[in-house]
Amino acid sequence: MECSKKIDIEIKGKPYSLPNSWDALSPDEFVYLSGLLQDYAAGLLSVSDVRLRFVVYVLDIDMSYVPARHKDTIAQNLYILMSKITFIFNIKYPDQLWNGLSAELRKEALKTEPKYLPDTPEVRLLRRCDYKYVIDGCFAAQLLPTITIGKVSCVGYTINTLCDQLSTSLTARQYVDATECLNGIEKNRSLLPLLAATLYQPAGYSSEWAHDNVSLFAELPVAVLEAVALCFQAFVLFLFTKTHFSILWKKTNTKDLQRNKLSVGLKDGIYTLSEDGYGDIHTVGEMSLIEYLEILRKKKIDAVRTMHSAEMKITDIAEKTGLDFDTIQKII
Repeated sequence: MECSKKIDIEIKGKPYSLPNSWDALSPDEFVYLSGLLQDYAAGLLSVSDVRLRFVVYVLDIDMSYVPARHKDTIAQNLYILMSKITFIFNIKYPDQLWNGLSAELRKEALKTEPKYLPDTPEVRLLRRCDYKYVIDGCFAAQLLPTITIGKVSCVGYTINTLCDQLSTSLTARQYVDATECLNGIEKNRSLLPLLAATLYQPAGYSSEWAHDNVSLFAELPVAVLEAVALCFQAFVLFLFTKTHFSILWKKTNTKDLQRNKLSVGLKDGIYTLSEDGYGDIHTVGEMSLIEYLEILRKKKIDAVRTMHSAEMKITDIAEKTGLDFDTIQKII
C-alpha cells in the first residue's frame, strides 16, 4: 500500500494539503514534528497525540476558538485525517511472526493496524499478537537546507535522489565526524551544536571551523538542533539499510539498528585508503562520501572473495567481516 506524499482535503470550500511523507514537509513542519517525536520518545506523547498535533499544526487550527457545538464534529474529522498520516511511524511485530508473513501483507501491516486489515488467517494471527509503534525515521532528504542564526544563514549539506541516483555534498571526513557526534548525543546532548556546526559550513569542510563555531550554533533553539540530528540520522540509516552500502555495517548487534545507531568503523577506512595509495589522509578525507563508500564496499567484497579463494570456511568469513551468510553467498 503506497502512501500518497500529499493528502488533499477541502474544509468549508477551501483546499488544504497535508504532507504524508518526510520529503513533503516544509522546514518549519519538520522542526515541529521533530519536537513531537522527542516528546514521544520521552514517553510524554502517544502515537495518536503526535499525529493529532501534527495535523492541527499543519492546518493551523486553534482549538480554543472552536465552538462547543462543533467540537465533536471537528474531533471526528481530525481523527479521520490523522489516521491517514502514515509516514511517521511503522508497526513492529515479533521477528519470528513477521518473517513468516507474505511480502504483500508485510507491506500493508507495516503501516496499518491489524484490526483495519482484511480478515484472513494471517491477519487473525497478527490480531492475537502484541505489536508496537516505532518511528519510521529512515529517509534520504535534506529537510533543513539552511538554518538561520541571528542574521547569519548557514547552508547545509545536500542530498539528491533524482533519477534513482544518490548523491550528496558530504565528504568522507565530514560524514565520519558527524556520525561520531551523532553516536555520542544520546549520552551527551551538548554535542548537538557540534553536529550542526559539522554539517552546516560556509565553504568546504573543516573540523577546526566546526569546533571554533560551536558557541554560535549553541544559540539555535534546541528544537532546530534536534531536527538537524534527526535529519542526518535518517540519512545514515538510509545509507546502511536501503542501499548497497549495507554490507559495510557489521550486523553483529541488532540493538544498534533498533536504537538508530550505526557505527561502521568508517574512520579507520580513511587511514586504510591512505595507506593503500588513494592519497594522504587529507585527500582521502575530502573524497565525496559516495565515492568513499563505493571504494570501501569494493574492498570488502574483494576481501570476502579472497578469503573464499583461500578455502576459508563461511563461518570464519562471517566472523571476520560481520556479514551474514546470505550476503557472503551472494558475493562469492
